[in-house]
Amino acid sequence: MCTAKRGILPRQPTAHAKNTKMVTKPRQKKPSNVSAPLKGLWRVHDAWRNTPHLANALPRLEQNAQLTVDLLALMPDTLKMGWKAYISERTLTLKVPHNALAVKIKQMAPLLVSGLQMTGWPIDDMVVKVSHFNQPVWLKSQKEAEKEVKPIVPRVLTPLSASRISDSIGHLPDDSPVKAALMRLLQTHR
Repeated sequence: MCTAKRGILPRQPTAHAKNTKMVTKPRQKKPSNVSAPLKGLWRVHDAWRNTPHLANALPRLEQNAQLTVDLLALMPDTLKMGWKAYISERTLTLKVPHNALAVKIKQMAPLLVSGLQMTGWPIDDMVVKVSHFNQPVWLKSQKEAEKEVKPIVPRVLTPLSASRISDSIGHLPDDSPVKAALMRLLQTHR
């Protein structure tokens, strides 16, 4: 008795075993309509194919997805996130969110270009651009966040400060630019 295993064909009966029966596993029934859409439902892929503008963009998206997969295979684990890649006129362009990642990727540029050329990509050059559109939230500085949150409060000159400034003006020479600036300050805040 011989059973068929996955990937192995069942043995053919030999001349001395003509009277023995071959026992094989019954075939499992495949689900019907696996690739066909269900009635009344649409798939995103079908919508892309049927819409002319989207159908023109689909090959480009598929090319960029395959390019990203091939680049991920060439990069070390520390550089596998945070960039976007595309090809234009035989030039590979990587957009990165900050300068530190750009420097690390530029160091690997010859390796990446030669590796992609070996896998069949038509690339002659590589450009790394720092673009802030895909910058993660954690990378924004706290000073920028504070400026956005806090409203600008106009400064008020106290009477004590005004008297000290007027005393200081008396000790400065007449042609001093500091004296002119302090006089303008006193005039606008009185």
